[in-house]
Amino acid sequence: MHLGLKIKIARIGKSLTQEQLAEKINKTRPLISSIEQTGKVNHYTLKKICKVLNLDINALENSSAEPEQSYNTPNQNELESKLNQMNLELSYLKNLVESQKDLISSLKGQINLMLKEKQK
Repeated sequence: MHLGLKIKIARIGKSLTQEQLAEKINKTRPLISSIEQTGKVNHYTLKKICKVLNLDINALENSSAEPEQSYNTPNQNELESKLNQMNLELSYLKNLVESQKDLISSLKGQINLMLKEKQK
C-alpha cells in the first residue's frame, strides 16, 4: 500500500475531509488529493500531515519504502468497498453514541425530578 493510500485511510479514520486536512496544515485540497493519489509528498508537508493525523512519520516512511507487492486479492475495488462499509458502520456507531448520550441525559433529568419530589 503506498503512502498516499495510508494517509487517506488515516484521514478518513479521523473523519476529516481533504478540505479539512488541507486547512489544518495550511495547504490546498487539490494538494491533499494529489498526495493521496500519487503518494508523493515532501518531508515538511508529510510531517504536518502526520502531526494532524497522529501518525508516526518514521514508520509511515519506512513501510512506504518497501517494494510494491502484487496482490491477487483483495483488489482496489474490494478495498474501497470495505472502506465504504467501514465508514458506514462508523457513522452508525456515532449515531448510536449520540442516542445513548441523549438517553443518559434524559434519565438523569428524570432521576433529578424524582429526587426533588422525594424531598418535598
